[in-house]
Amino acid sequence: MTELKQQQARVGVSNAAFSRQNALSWLVLGIGVLATLFIWSYLVDREERAAHREFVLITDDITSAIHKRMIDHEQILLGGAGLFDAAIEVDRYKWRILVERLQLADNYPGILGVGFAQVIRPGFLESFEQQVRAEGFPDFRVHPQGERSLYTSIVYLEPFEGRNLAAFGFDMYSEPTRQAAMQAAAESGKSWVTGPVKLLQETHGVVQAGILMYVPVYYGGLPVSTTEERLAALRGFVYSPYRMGDLLAGILGSLTPGVGYRLLDTAPGLDNPTLFSDIDDTTTSPALTRTVQLSLYGRDWQLEFESTPEFDDRYNNSGWVPFAGLGISLLLFLMATLLVLRRDQAELLAHAMTQQLRSSNAALRQSEERQRLVLKGSNDGWWDIYLNDMRFIASQRAWEMLGYPPTSDFQSLHRWQALVAPEERHKLIKLLREALQSDQSAFSIETSLSHQAGHRVPVLLRGAIQRDESGLAVRASGTMLDLTEQKRVEQMKSQFVSTVSHELRTPLTSISGALAIVNSGSLGEVPAPMRKMLEIAETNSQRLNHLINDLLDMEKLAAGKMKFELRTCSLKELIDEALSANQAYAQSRGVNLVSHGCHDILVRVDSMRLHQVLNNYLSNAIKFSPQGSQVVIDVATDQDTVRVSVTDQGEGIPAEFRDQVFAKFAQADGSDKRKQEGTGLGLAISRELMAQMDGCVGFDSEPPNGATFWLSLPIEAQAEVQAEATAQVQIPSVLVVDDDPMIADFIALVLRKAGYLPTTSVTLKGAQQQLQETHYDAMVTDLRLQDGHGLNLIREVRAQAALAHMPILVVSAYCDEGQRLTHGQVDEFLAWLDKPVDEKKLLSMLDAVMNRARAK
Repeated sequence: MTELKQQQARVGVSNAAFSRQNALSWLVLGIGVLATLFIWSYLVDREERAAHREFVLITDDITSAIHKRMIDHEQILLGGAGLFDAAIEVDRYKWRILVERLQLADNYPGILGVGFAQVIRPGFLESFEQQVRAEGFPDFRVHPQGERSLYTSIVYLEPFEGRNLAAFGFDMYSEPTRQAAMQAAAESGKSWVTGPVKLLQETHGVVQAGILMYVPVYYGGLPVSTTEERLAALRGFVYSPYRMGDLLAGILGSLTPGVGYRLLDTAPGLDNPTLFSDIDDTTTSPALTRTVQLSLYGRDWQLEFESTPEFDDRYNNSGWVPFAGLGISLLLFLMATLLVLRRDQAELLAHAMTQQLRSSNAALRQSEERQRLVLKGSNDGWWDIYLNDMRFIASQRAWEMLGYPPTSDFQSLHRWQALVAPEERHKLIKLLREALQSDQSAFSIETSLSHQAGHRVPVLLRGAIQRDESGLAVRASGTMLDLTEQKRVEQMKSQFVSTVSHELRTPLTSISGALAIVNSGSLGEVPAPMRKMLEIAETNSQRLNHLINDLLDMEKLAAGKMKFELRTCSLKELIDEALSANQAYAQSRGVNLVSHGCHDILVRVDSMRLHQVLNNYLSNAIKFSPQGSQVVIDVATDQDTVRVSVTDQGEGIPAEFRDQVFAKFAQADGSDKRKQEGTGLGLAISRELMAQMDGCVGFDSEPPNGATFWLSLPIEAQAEVQAEATAQVQIPSVLVVDDDPMIADFIALVLRKAGYLPTTSVTLKGAQQQLQETHYDAMVTDLRLQDGHGLNLIREVRAQAALAHMPILVVSAYCDEGQRLTHGQVDEFLAWLDKPVDEKKLLSMLDAVMNRARAK
């Protein structure tokens, strides 16, 4: 019975497939097959056209590169010929200097050298050979030997080494192929290239086809108007030999991806016209071929190009289309047939699929909701940057952090940069630029953004970079975490540590003092059982006092409350003081202190703080050096910086600890039983102190060979020179006008560091008043001010005869608008710089416009 039902079902399917009701299914199948053929044909044609375009571009590039390089080589030879034309006498030394200056190996890879072949008239051969032998070549002879009507000899060939030594003294005029090119060059007065020859430089390795290029050189003062006159005045030839394989490799490099080529000399009667070929004739027929004719310096060359299998495969990706299209068409036909046969079942199936789709949508909504809740719960906002059009998108939470509605007009990345605090903008843009231009896949940075209410919001930006197939960054996405609460907690913690440290310092000082008095015996003899315990108590109280002092220093540095009195000091005196201060400690540990290279150098530092850094370095080096060793302090200069290094002979710094050396509370041995005492704050404090004095710190270590900790500082000019320069040069004053006080202060800070004397104003009216009361050497101004436009201020300045040539630098986000409003008027003392402010550009453009004003 079951078998009968199966047969009926097969008959029902067959009848339904070929029934009139199923005509629509056959129509779908026909349309699908036709569409497949059309798409396949279109894709194949597009791939062929794309392959042909790329093939033509690559072959054109190859042809152009060969043509240009041969012209470059002719210019080299013409320069050598010019030396003979200009100099009274050219010797071997001058020729070598000329060729060395060309830097052939770096600038023209593939060229064997540049030489000079001298023409020797009949009867002068013997005297010529004697002359060359007198130059230090006792075995010199012109070769090949034999009687000829005219001789030539290679006299100079640089570089005079390796393969080139075999060509010294060779008479190229004795060989027919070379003679033909030399004769043509001499008669025409033009550069000429030979046909294929075997070079004398083929002394070892695979033999390559060779060519030579000749430029004729004539004796000065003789007429060269006719062929006969040129032959009579012929002095020799400046020439270059080329091994074609090396030459083409140096010319083309990586210009031939997926393309093979063969270079032929088309002159008739050549035994081997092939100059070079990298085509594998055993492979299958290429999909693309091309022949290009190239005429250069008397030779007709032919370039034959063929696509490689790898190139053809890149443009043969549509083979799957007919199979996929036929499969889809059959699937559609089967589905339509089943619909005709089982409409009810199809409706049930559609209903089931609808339910499944609803379930999927519900699951998707739940997933999106979970993601939204996760971001909301983590207090993160997300952002997205499309780098192609510099479009910026951020989530609602991100805008809420800054007090803006989600529809704020900051869709452009350049506009969004205005939200970054001015003092943080350059650092953030630099980080993003470096991350995008490198191969980084992610980055993170702490920065500050401007809230709509005017205050700063500290945030942590994390991002991932999406790149295309070539590695170019196309998109950056990430999250933004509000650090306001975290910073508040850190501040509370810092205040707590500071408060506790201050509260502990007074009683601890009293305790340490009292213990010191007791241990000194001033109050009487201390019983022996108590003496050891009291000494331990005094030592630990001193350690605790050092810890509190370090904690207070870190708190002051973090809060920016530590004052620095920067003065020009003698580095030698500071180092001598540090050595003297640590001498007793070194002697107690059995360590010898040694200094090298400590000559007098002036640095601008806070002497007390630099002394603190040197003490940290020296005490650490002494502490970790074994008894009987020495600690070396070395001073070295490099242009305008000085480096002070402290080297110990301890065990060195473990590799796993190197990233934490300058971190707070960092110690290589963090256990309770560590051998060396310390707070773990000394190096962290040293790094912060040096940063405040425009210096930097670092270390080098190769365990177990000790460690070297160094600090670097800019060198100050000598006191006398500095005083004289200060007396002779007046500090230029600059008026800075910007409606944002923070930006104005930032620009003023940059100018002050660069040696200018800046004055700031945040209004147009204030700037006008300052210009009336004070003379300024230059002005830096924004365009859109609170009470007017910057162009009005510029026009007022130019209207005054005394300020007509005053240097003005416009720093604004609206430079395009300002330049349009000037209607193309040329002002050589006015420059434009777009915001955000780049320190180097600001200083370079201001220097340039001021130099133009001084020249006027």
